[in-house]
Amino acid sequence: MPEIDFRRTPVTILLAIAIIALEAVCTMDPARRFYYYETLHLGISSGVWRGQLWQPFTTTLLHGSLLHAAFNVWWLWVFGQFLEPRLGSPRFLALTVLLAYTSSLPQFVWGYYSQGFGGMVGFSGVVYGLFGWLWMGSRVDPAFRAVCNAGTVKVMLIWFVLCILMTQAHMMLVGNLAHGAGLVFGVLFGLAAYGRNYRRAWQIMAGFATLVVLASMVIHPAG
Repeated sequence: MPEIDFRRTPVTILLAIAIIALEAVCTMDPARRFYYYETLHLGISSGVWRGQLWQPFTTTLLHGSLLHAAFNVWWLWVFGQFLEPRLGSPRFLALTVLLAYTSSLPQFVWGYYSQGFGGMVGFSGVVYGLFGWLWMGSRVDPAFRAVCNAGTVKVMLIWFVLCILMTQAHMMLVGNLAHGAGLVFGVLFGLAAYGRNYRRAWQIMAGFATLVVLASMVIHPAG
């Protein structure tokens, strides 16, 4: 377990505390899940098209169970403790928030249009985004392999596929599109930051794709 040092990783620690605290309260008082999601508008809903623009981020702090929260906090801790000191806390926070939007919005919009409801919770889209960033960084900087080695890549990709299979088998309800979008944008952002070839092209592509996703907050169904 990496050493806890608030001076080096305040964003990682505060995010982990927020996720754990919210899920602990919801586990002790299940009615709080509805209260946080619907009444306080922390969960993503059609309210995002009525000016509640914080929802794509705050919905990632909510979870469906202690196990769900623990899994995501573990990976946030592993990735954040390595990455935040290297990027600096402001840039790491910006990356985390951006990954929250670019992972949760595709899942929500697809669910809303295809099923009439796009509700989702969980930080795993952001986790996959951080993984994608680190994966690309590890291709050019051996230091990144301390947390993103071949074993980590296998675990993350195998879990990605297993989640799809378990969803198809109706064993679990997983936001696979959020996982995929998080991974894709993490890779894009990582290539834009660390790509040896065509970095400018990757930056343009990442910027354009991000704008398209963010535009879904203002382009919404009629009525």
